[in-house]
Amino acid sequence: MRVPEPSLLGAAPGLLTAPAPPEIITPPQYSIAWVILAVLCVLVIIALIVATLKITRAIEKRIAYRRRPDDVEALKAEFLRAVNDIADRHEAGQLESREGHHELTGVMRRFVRRTTGHDVTSQDLATLLADPRTRAVGELIEDLYEPDFAMSSDRDLRASVRRGREVIRTWS
Repeated sequence: MRVPEPSLLGAAPGLLTAPAPPEIITPPQYSIAWVILAVLCVLVIIALIVATLKITRAIEKRIAYRRRPDDVEALKAEFLRAVNDIADRHEAGQLESREGHHELTGVMRRFVRRTTGHDVTSQDLATLLADPRTRAVGELIEDLYEPDFAMSSDRDLRASVRRGREVIRTWS
């Protein structure tokens, strides 16, 4: 036996005649996963900013460290100041030429001692001239001997100071 199929035309009027009563539908709730994802995104952004700052500061420190004067350059600057002080005191009339030459000899000997580690404060001139590293200082001290020990000299302290500065600047 066969069951009759309902007709589509006959079923439709019954379905359309009873509309659903009006009701307020609440919006679906967001999952907690979205909040966690948002927090993680914020944390990642903060971590990237902090990492970028640390890396750039490290690079800046490295560049600044490379640009700083090394020990020899700092010593050169210290002894150039000492030589300039001799020149300034001589210009101000506080230091005679002979005393200035004597102080300049002492400054140059201390410069060699501090830069090479060899105590040349009491070495003779031949020893200074024999070492290739201290030859320039030896030649300067050799030129300073006459105005250093003579009762009077026509050697100008300004020229001696200029040569002392040259020796210090070209020191390696």
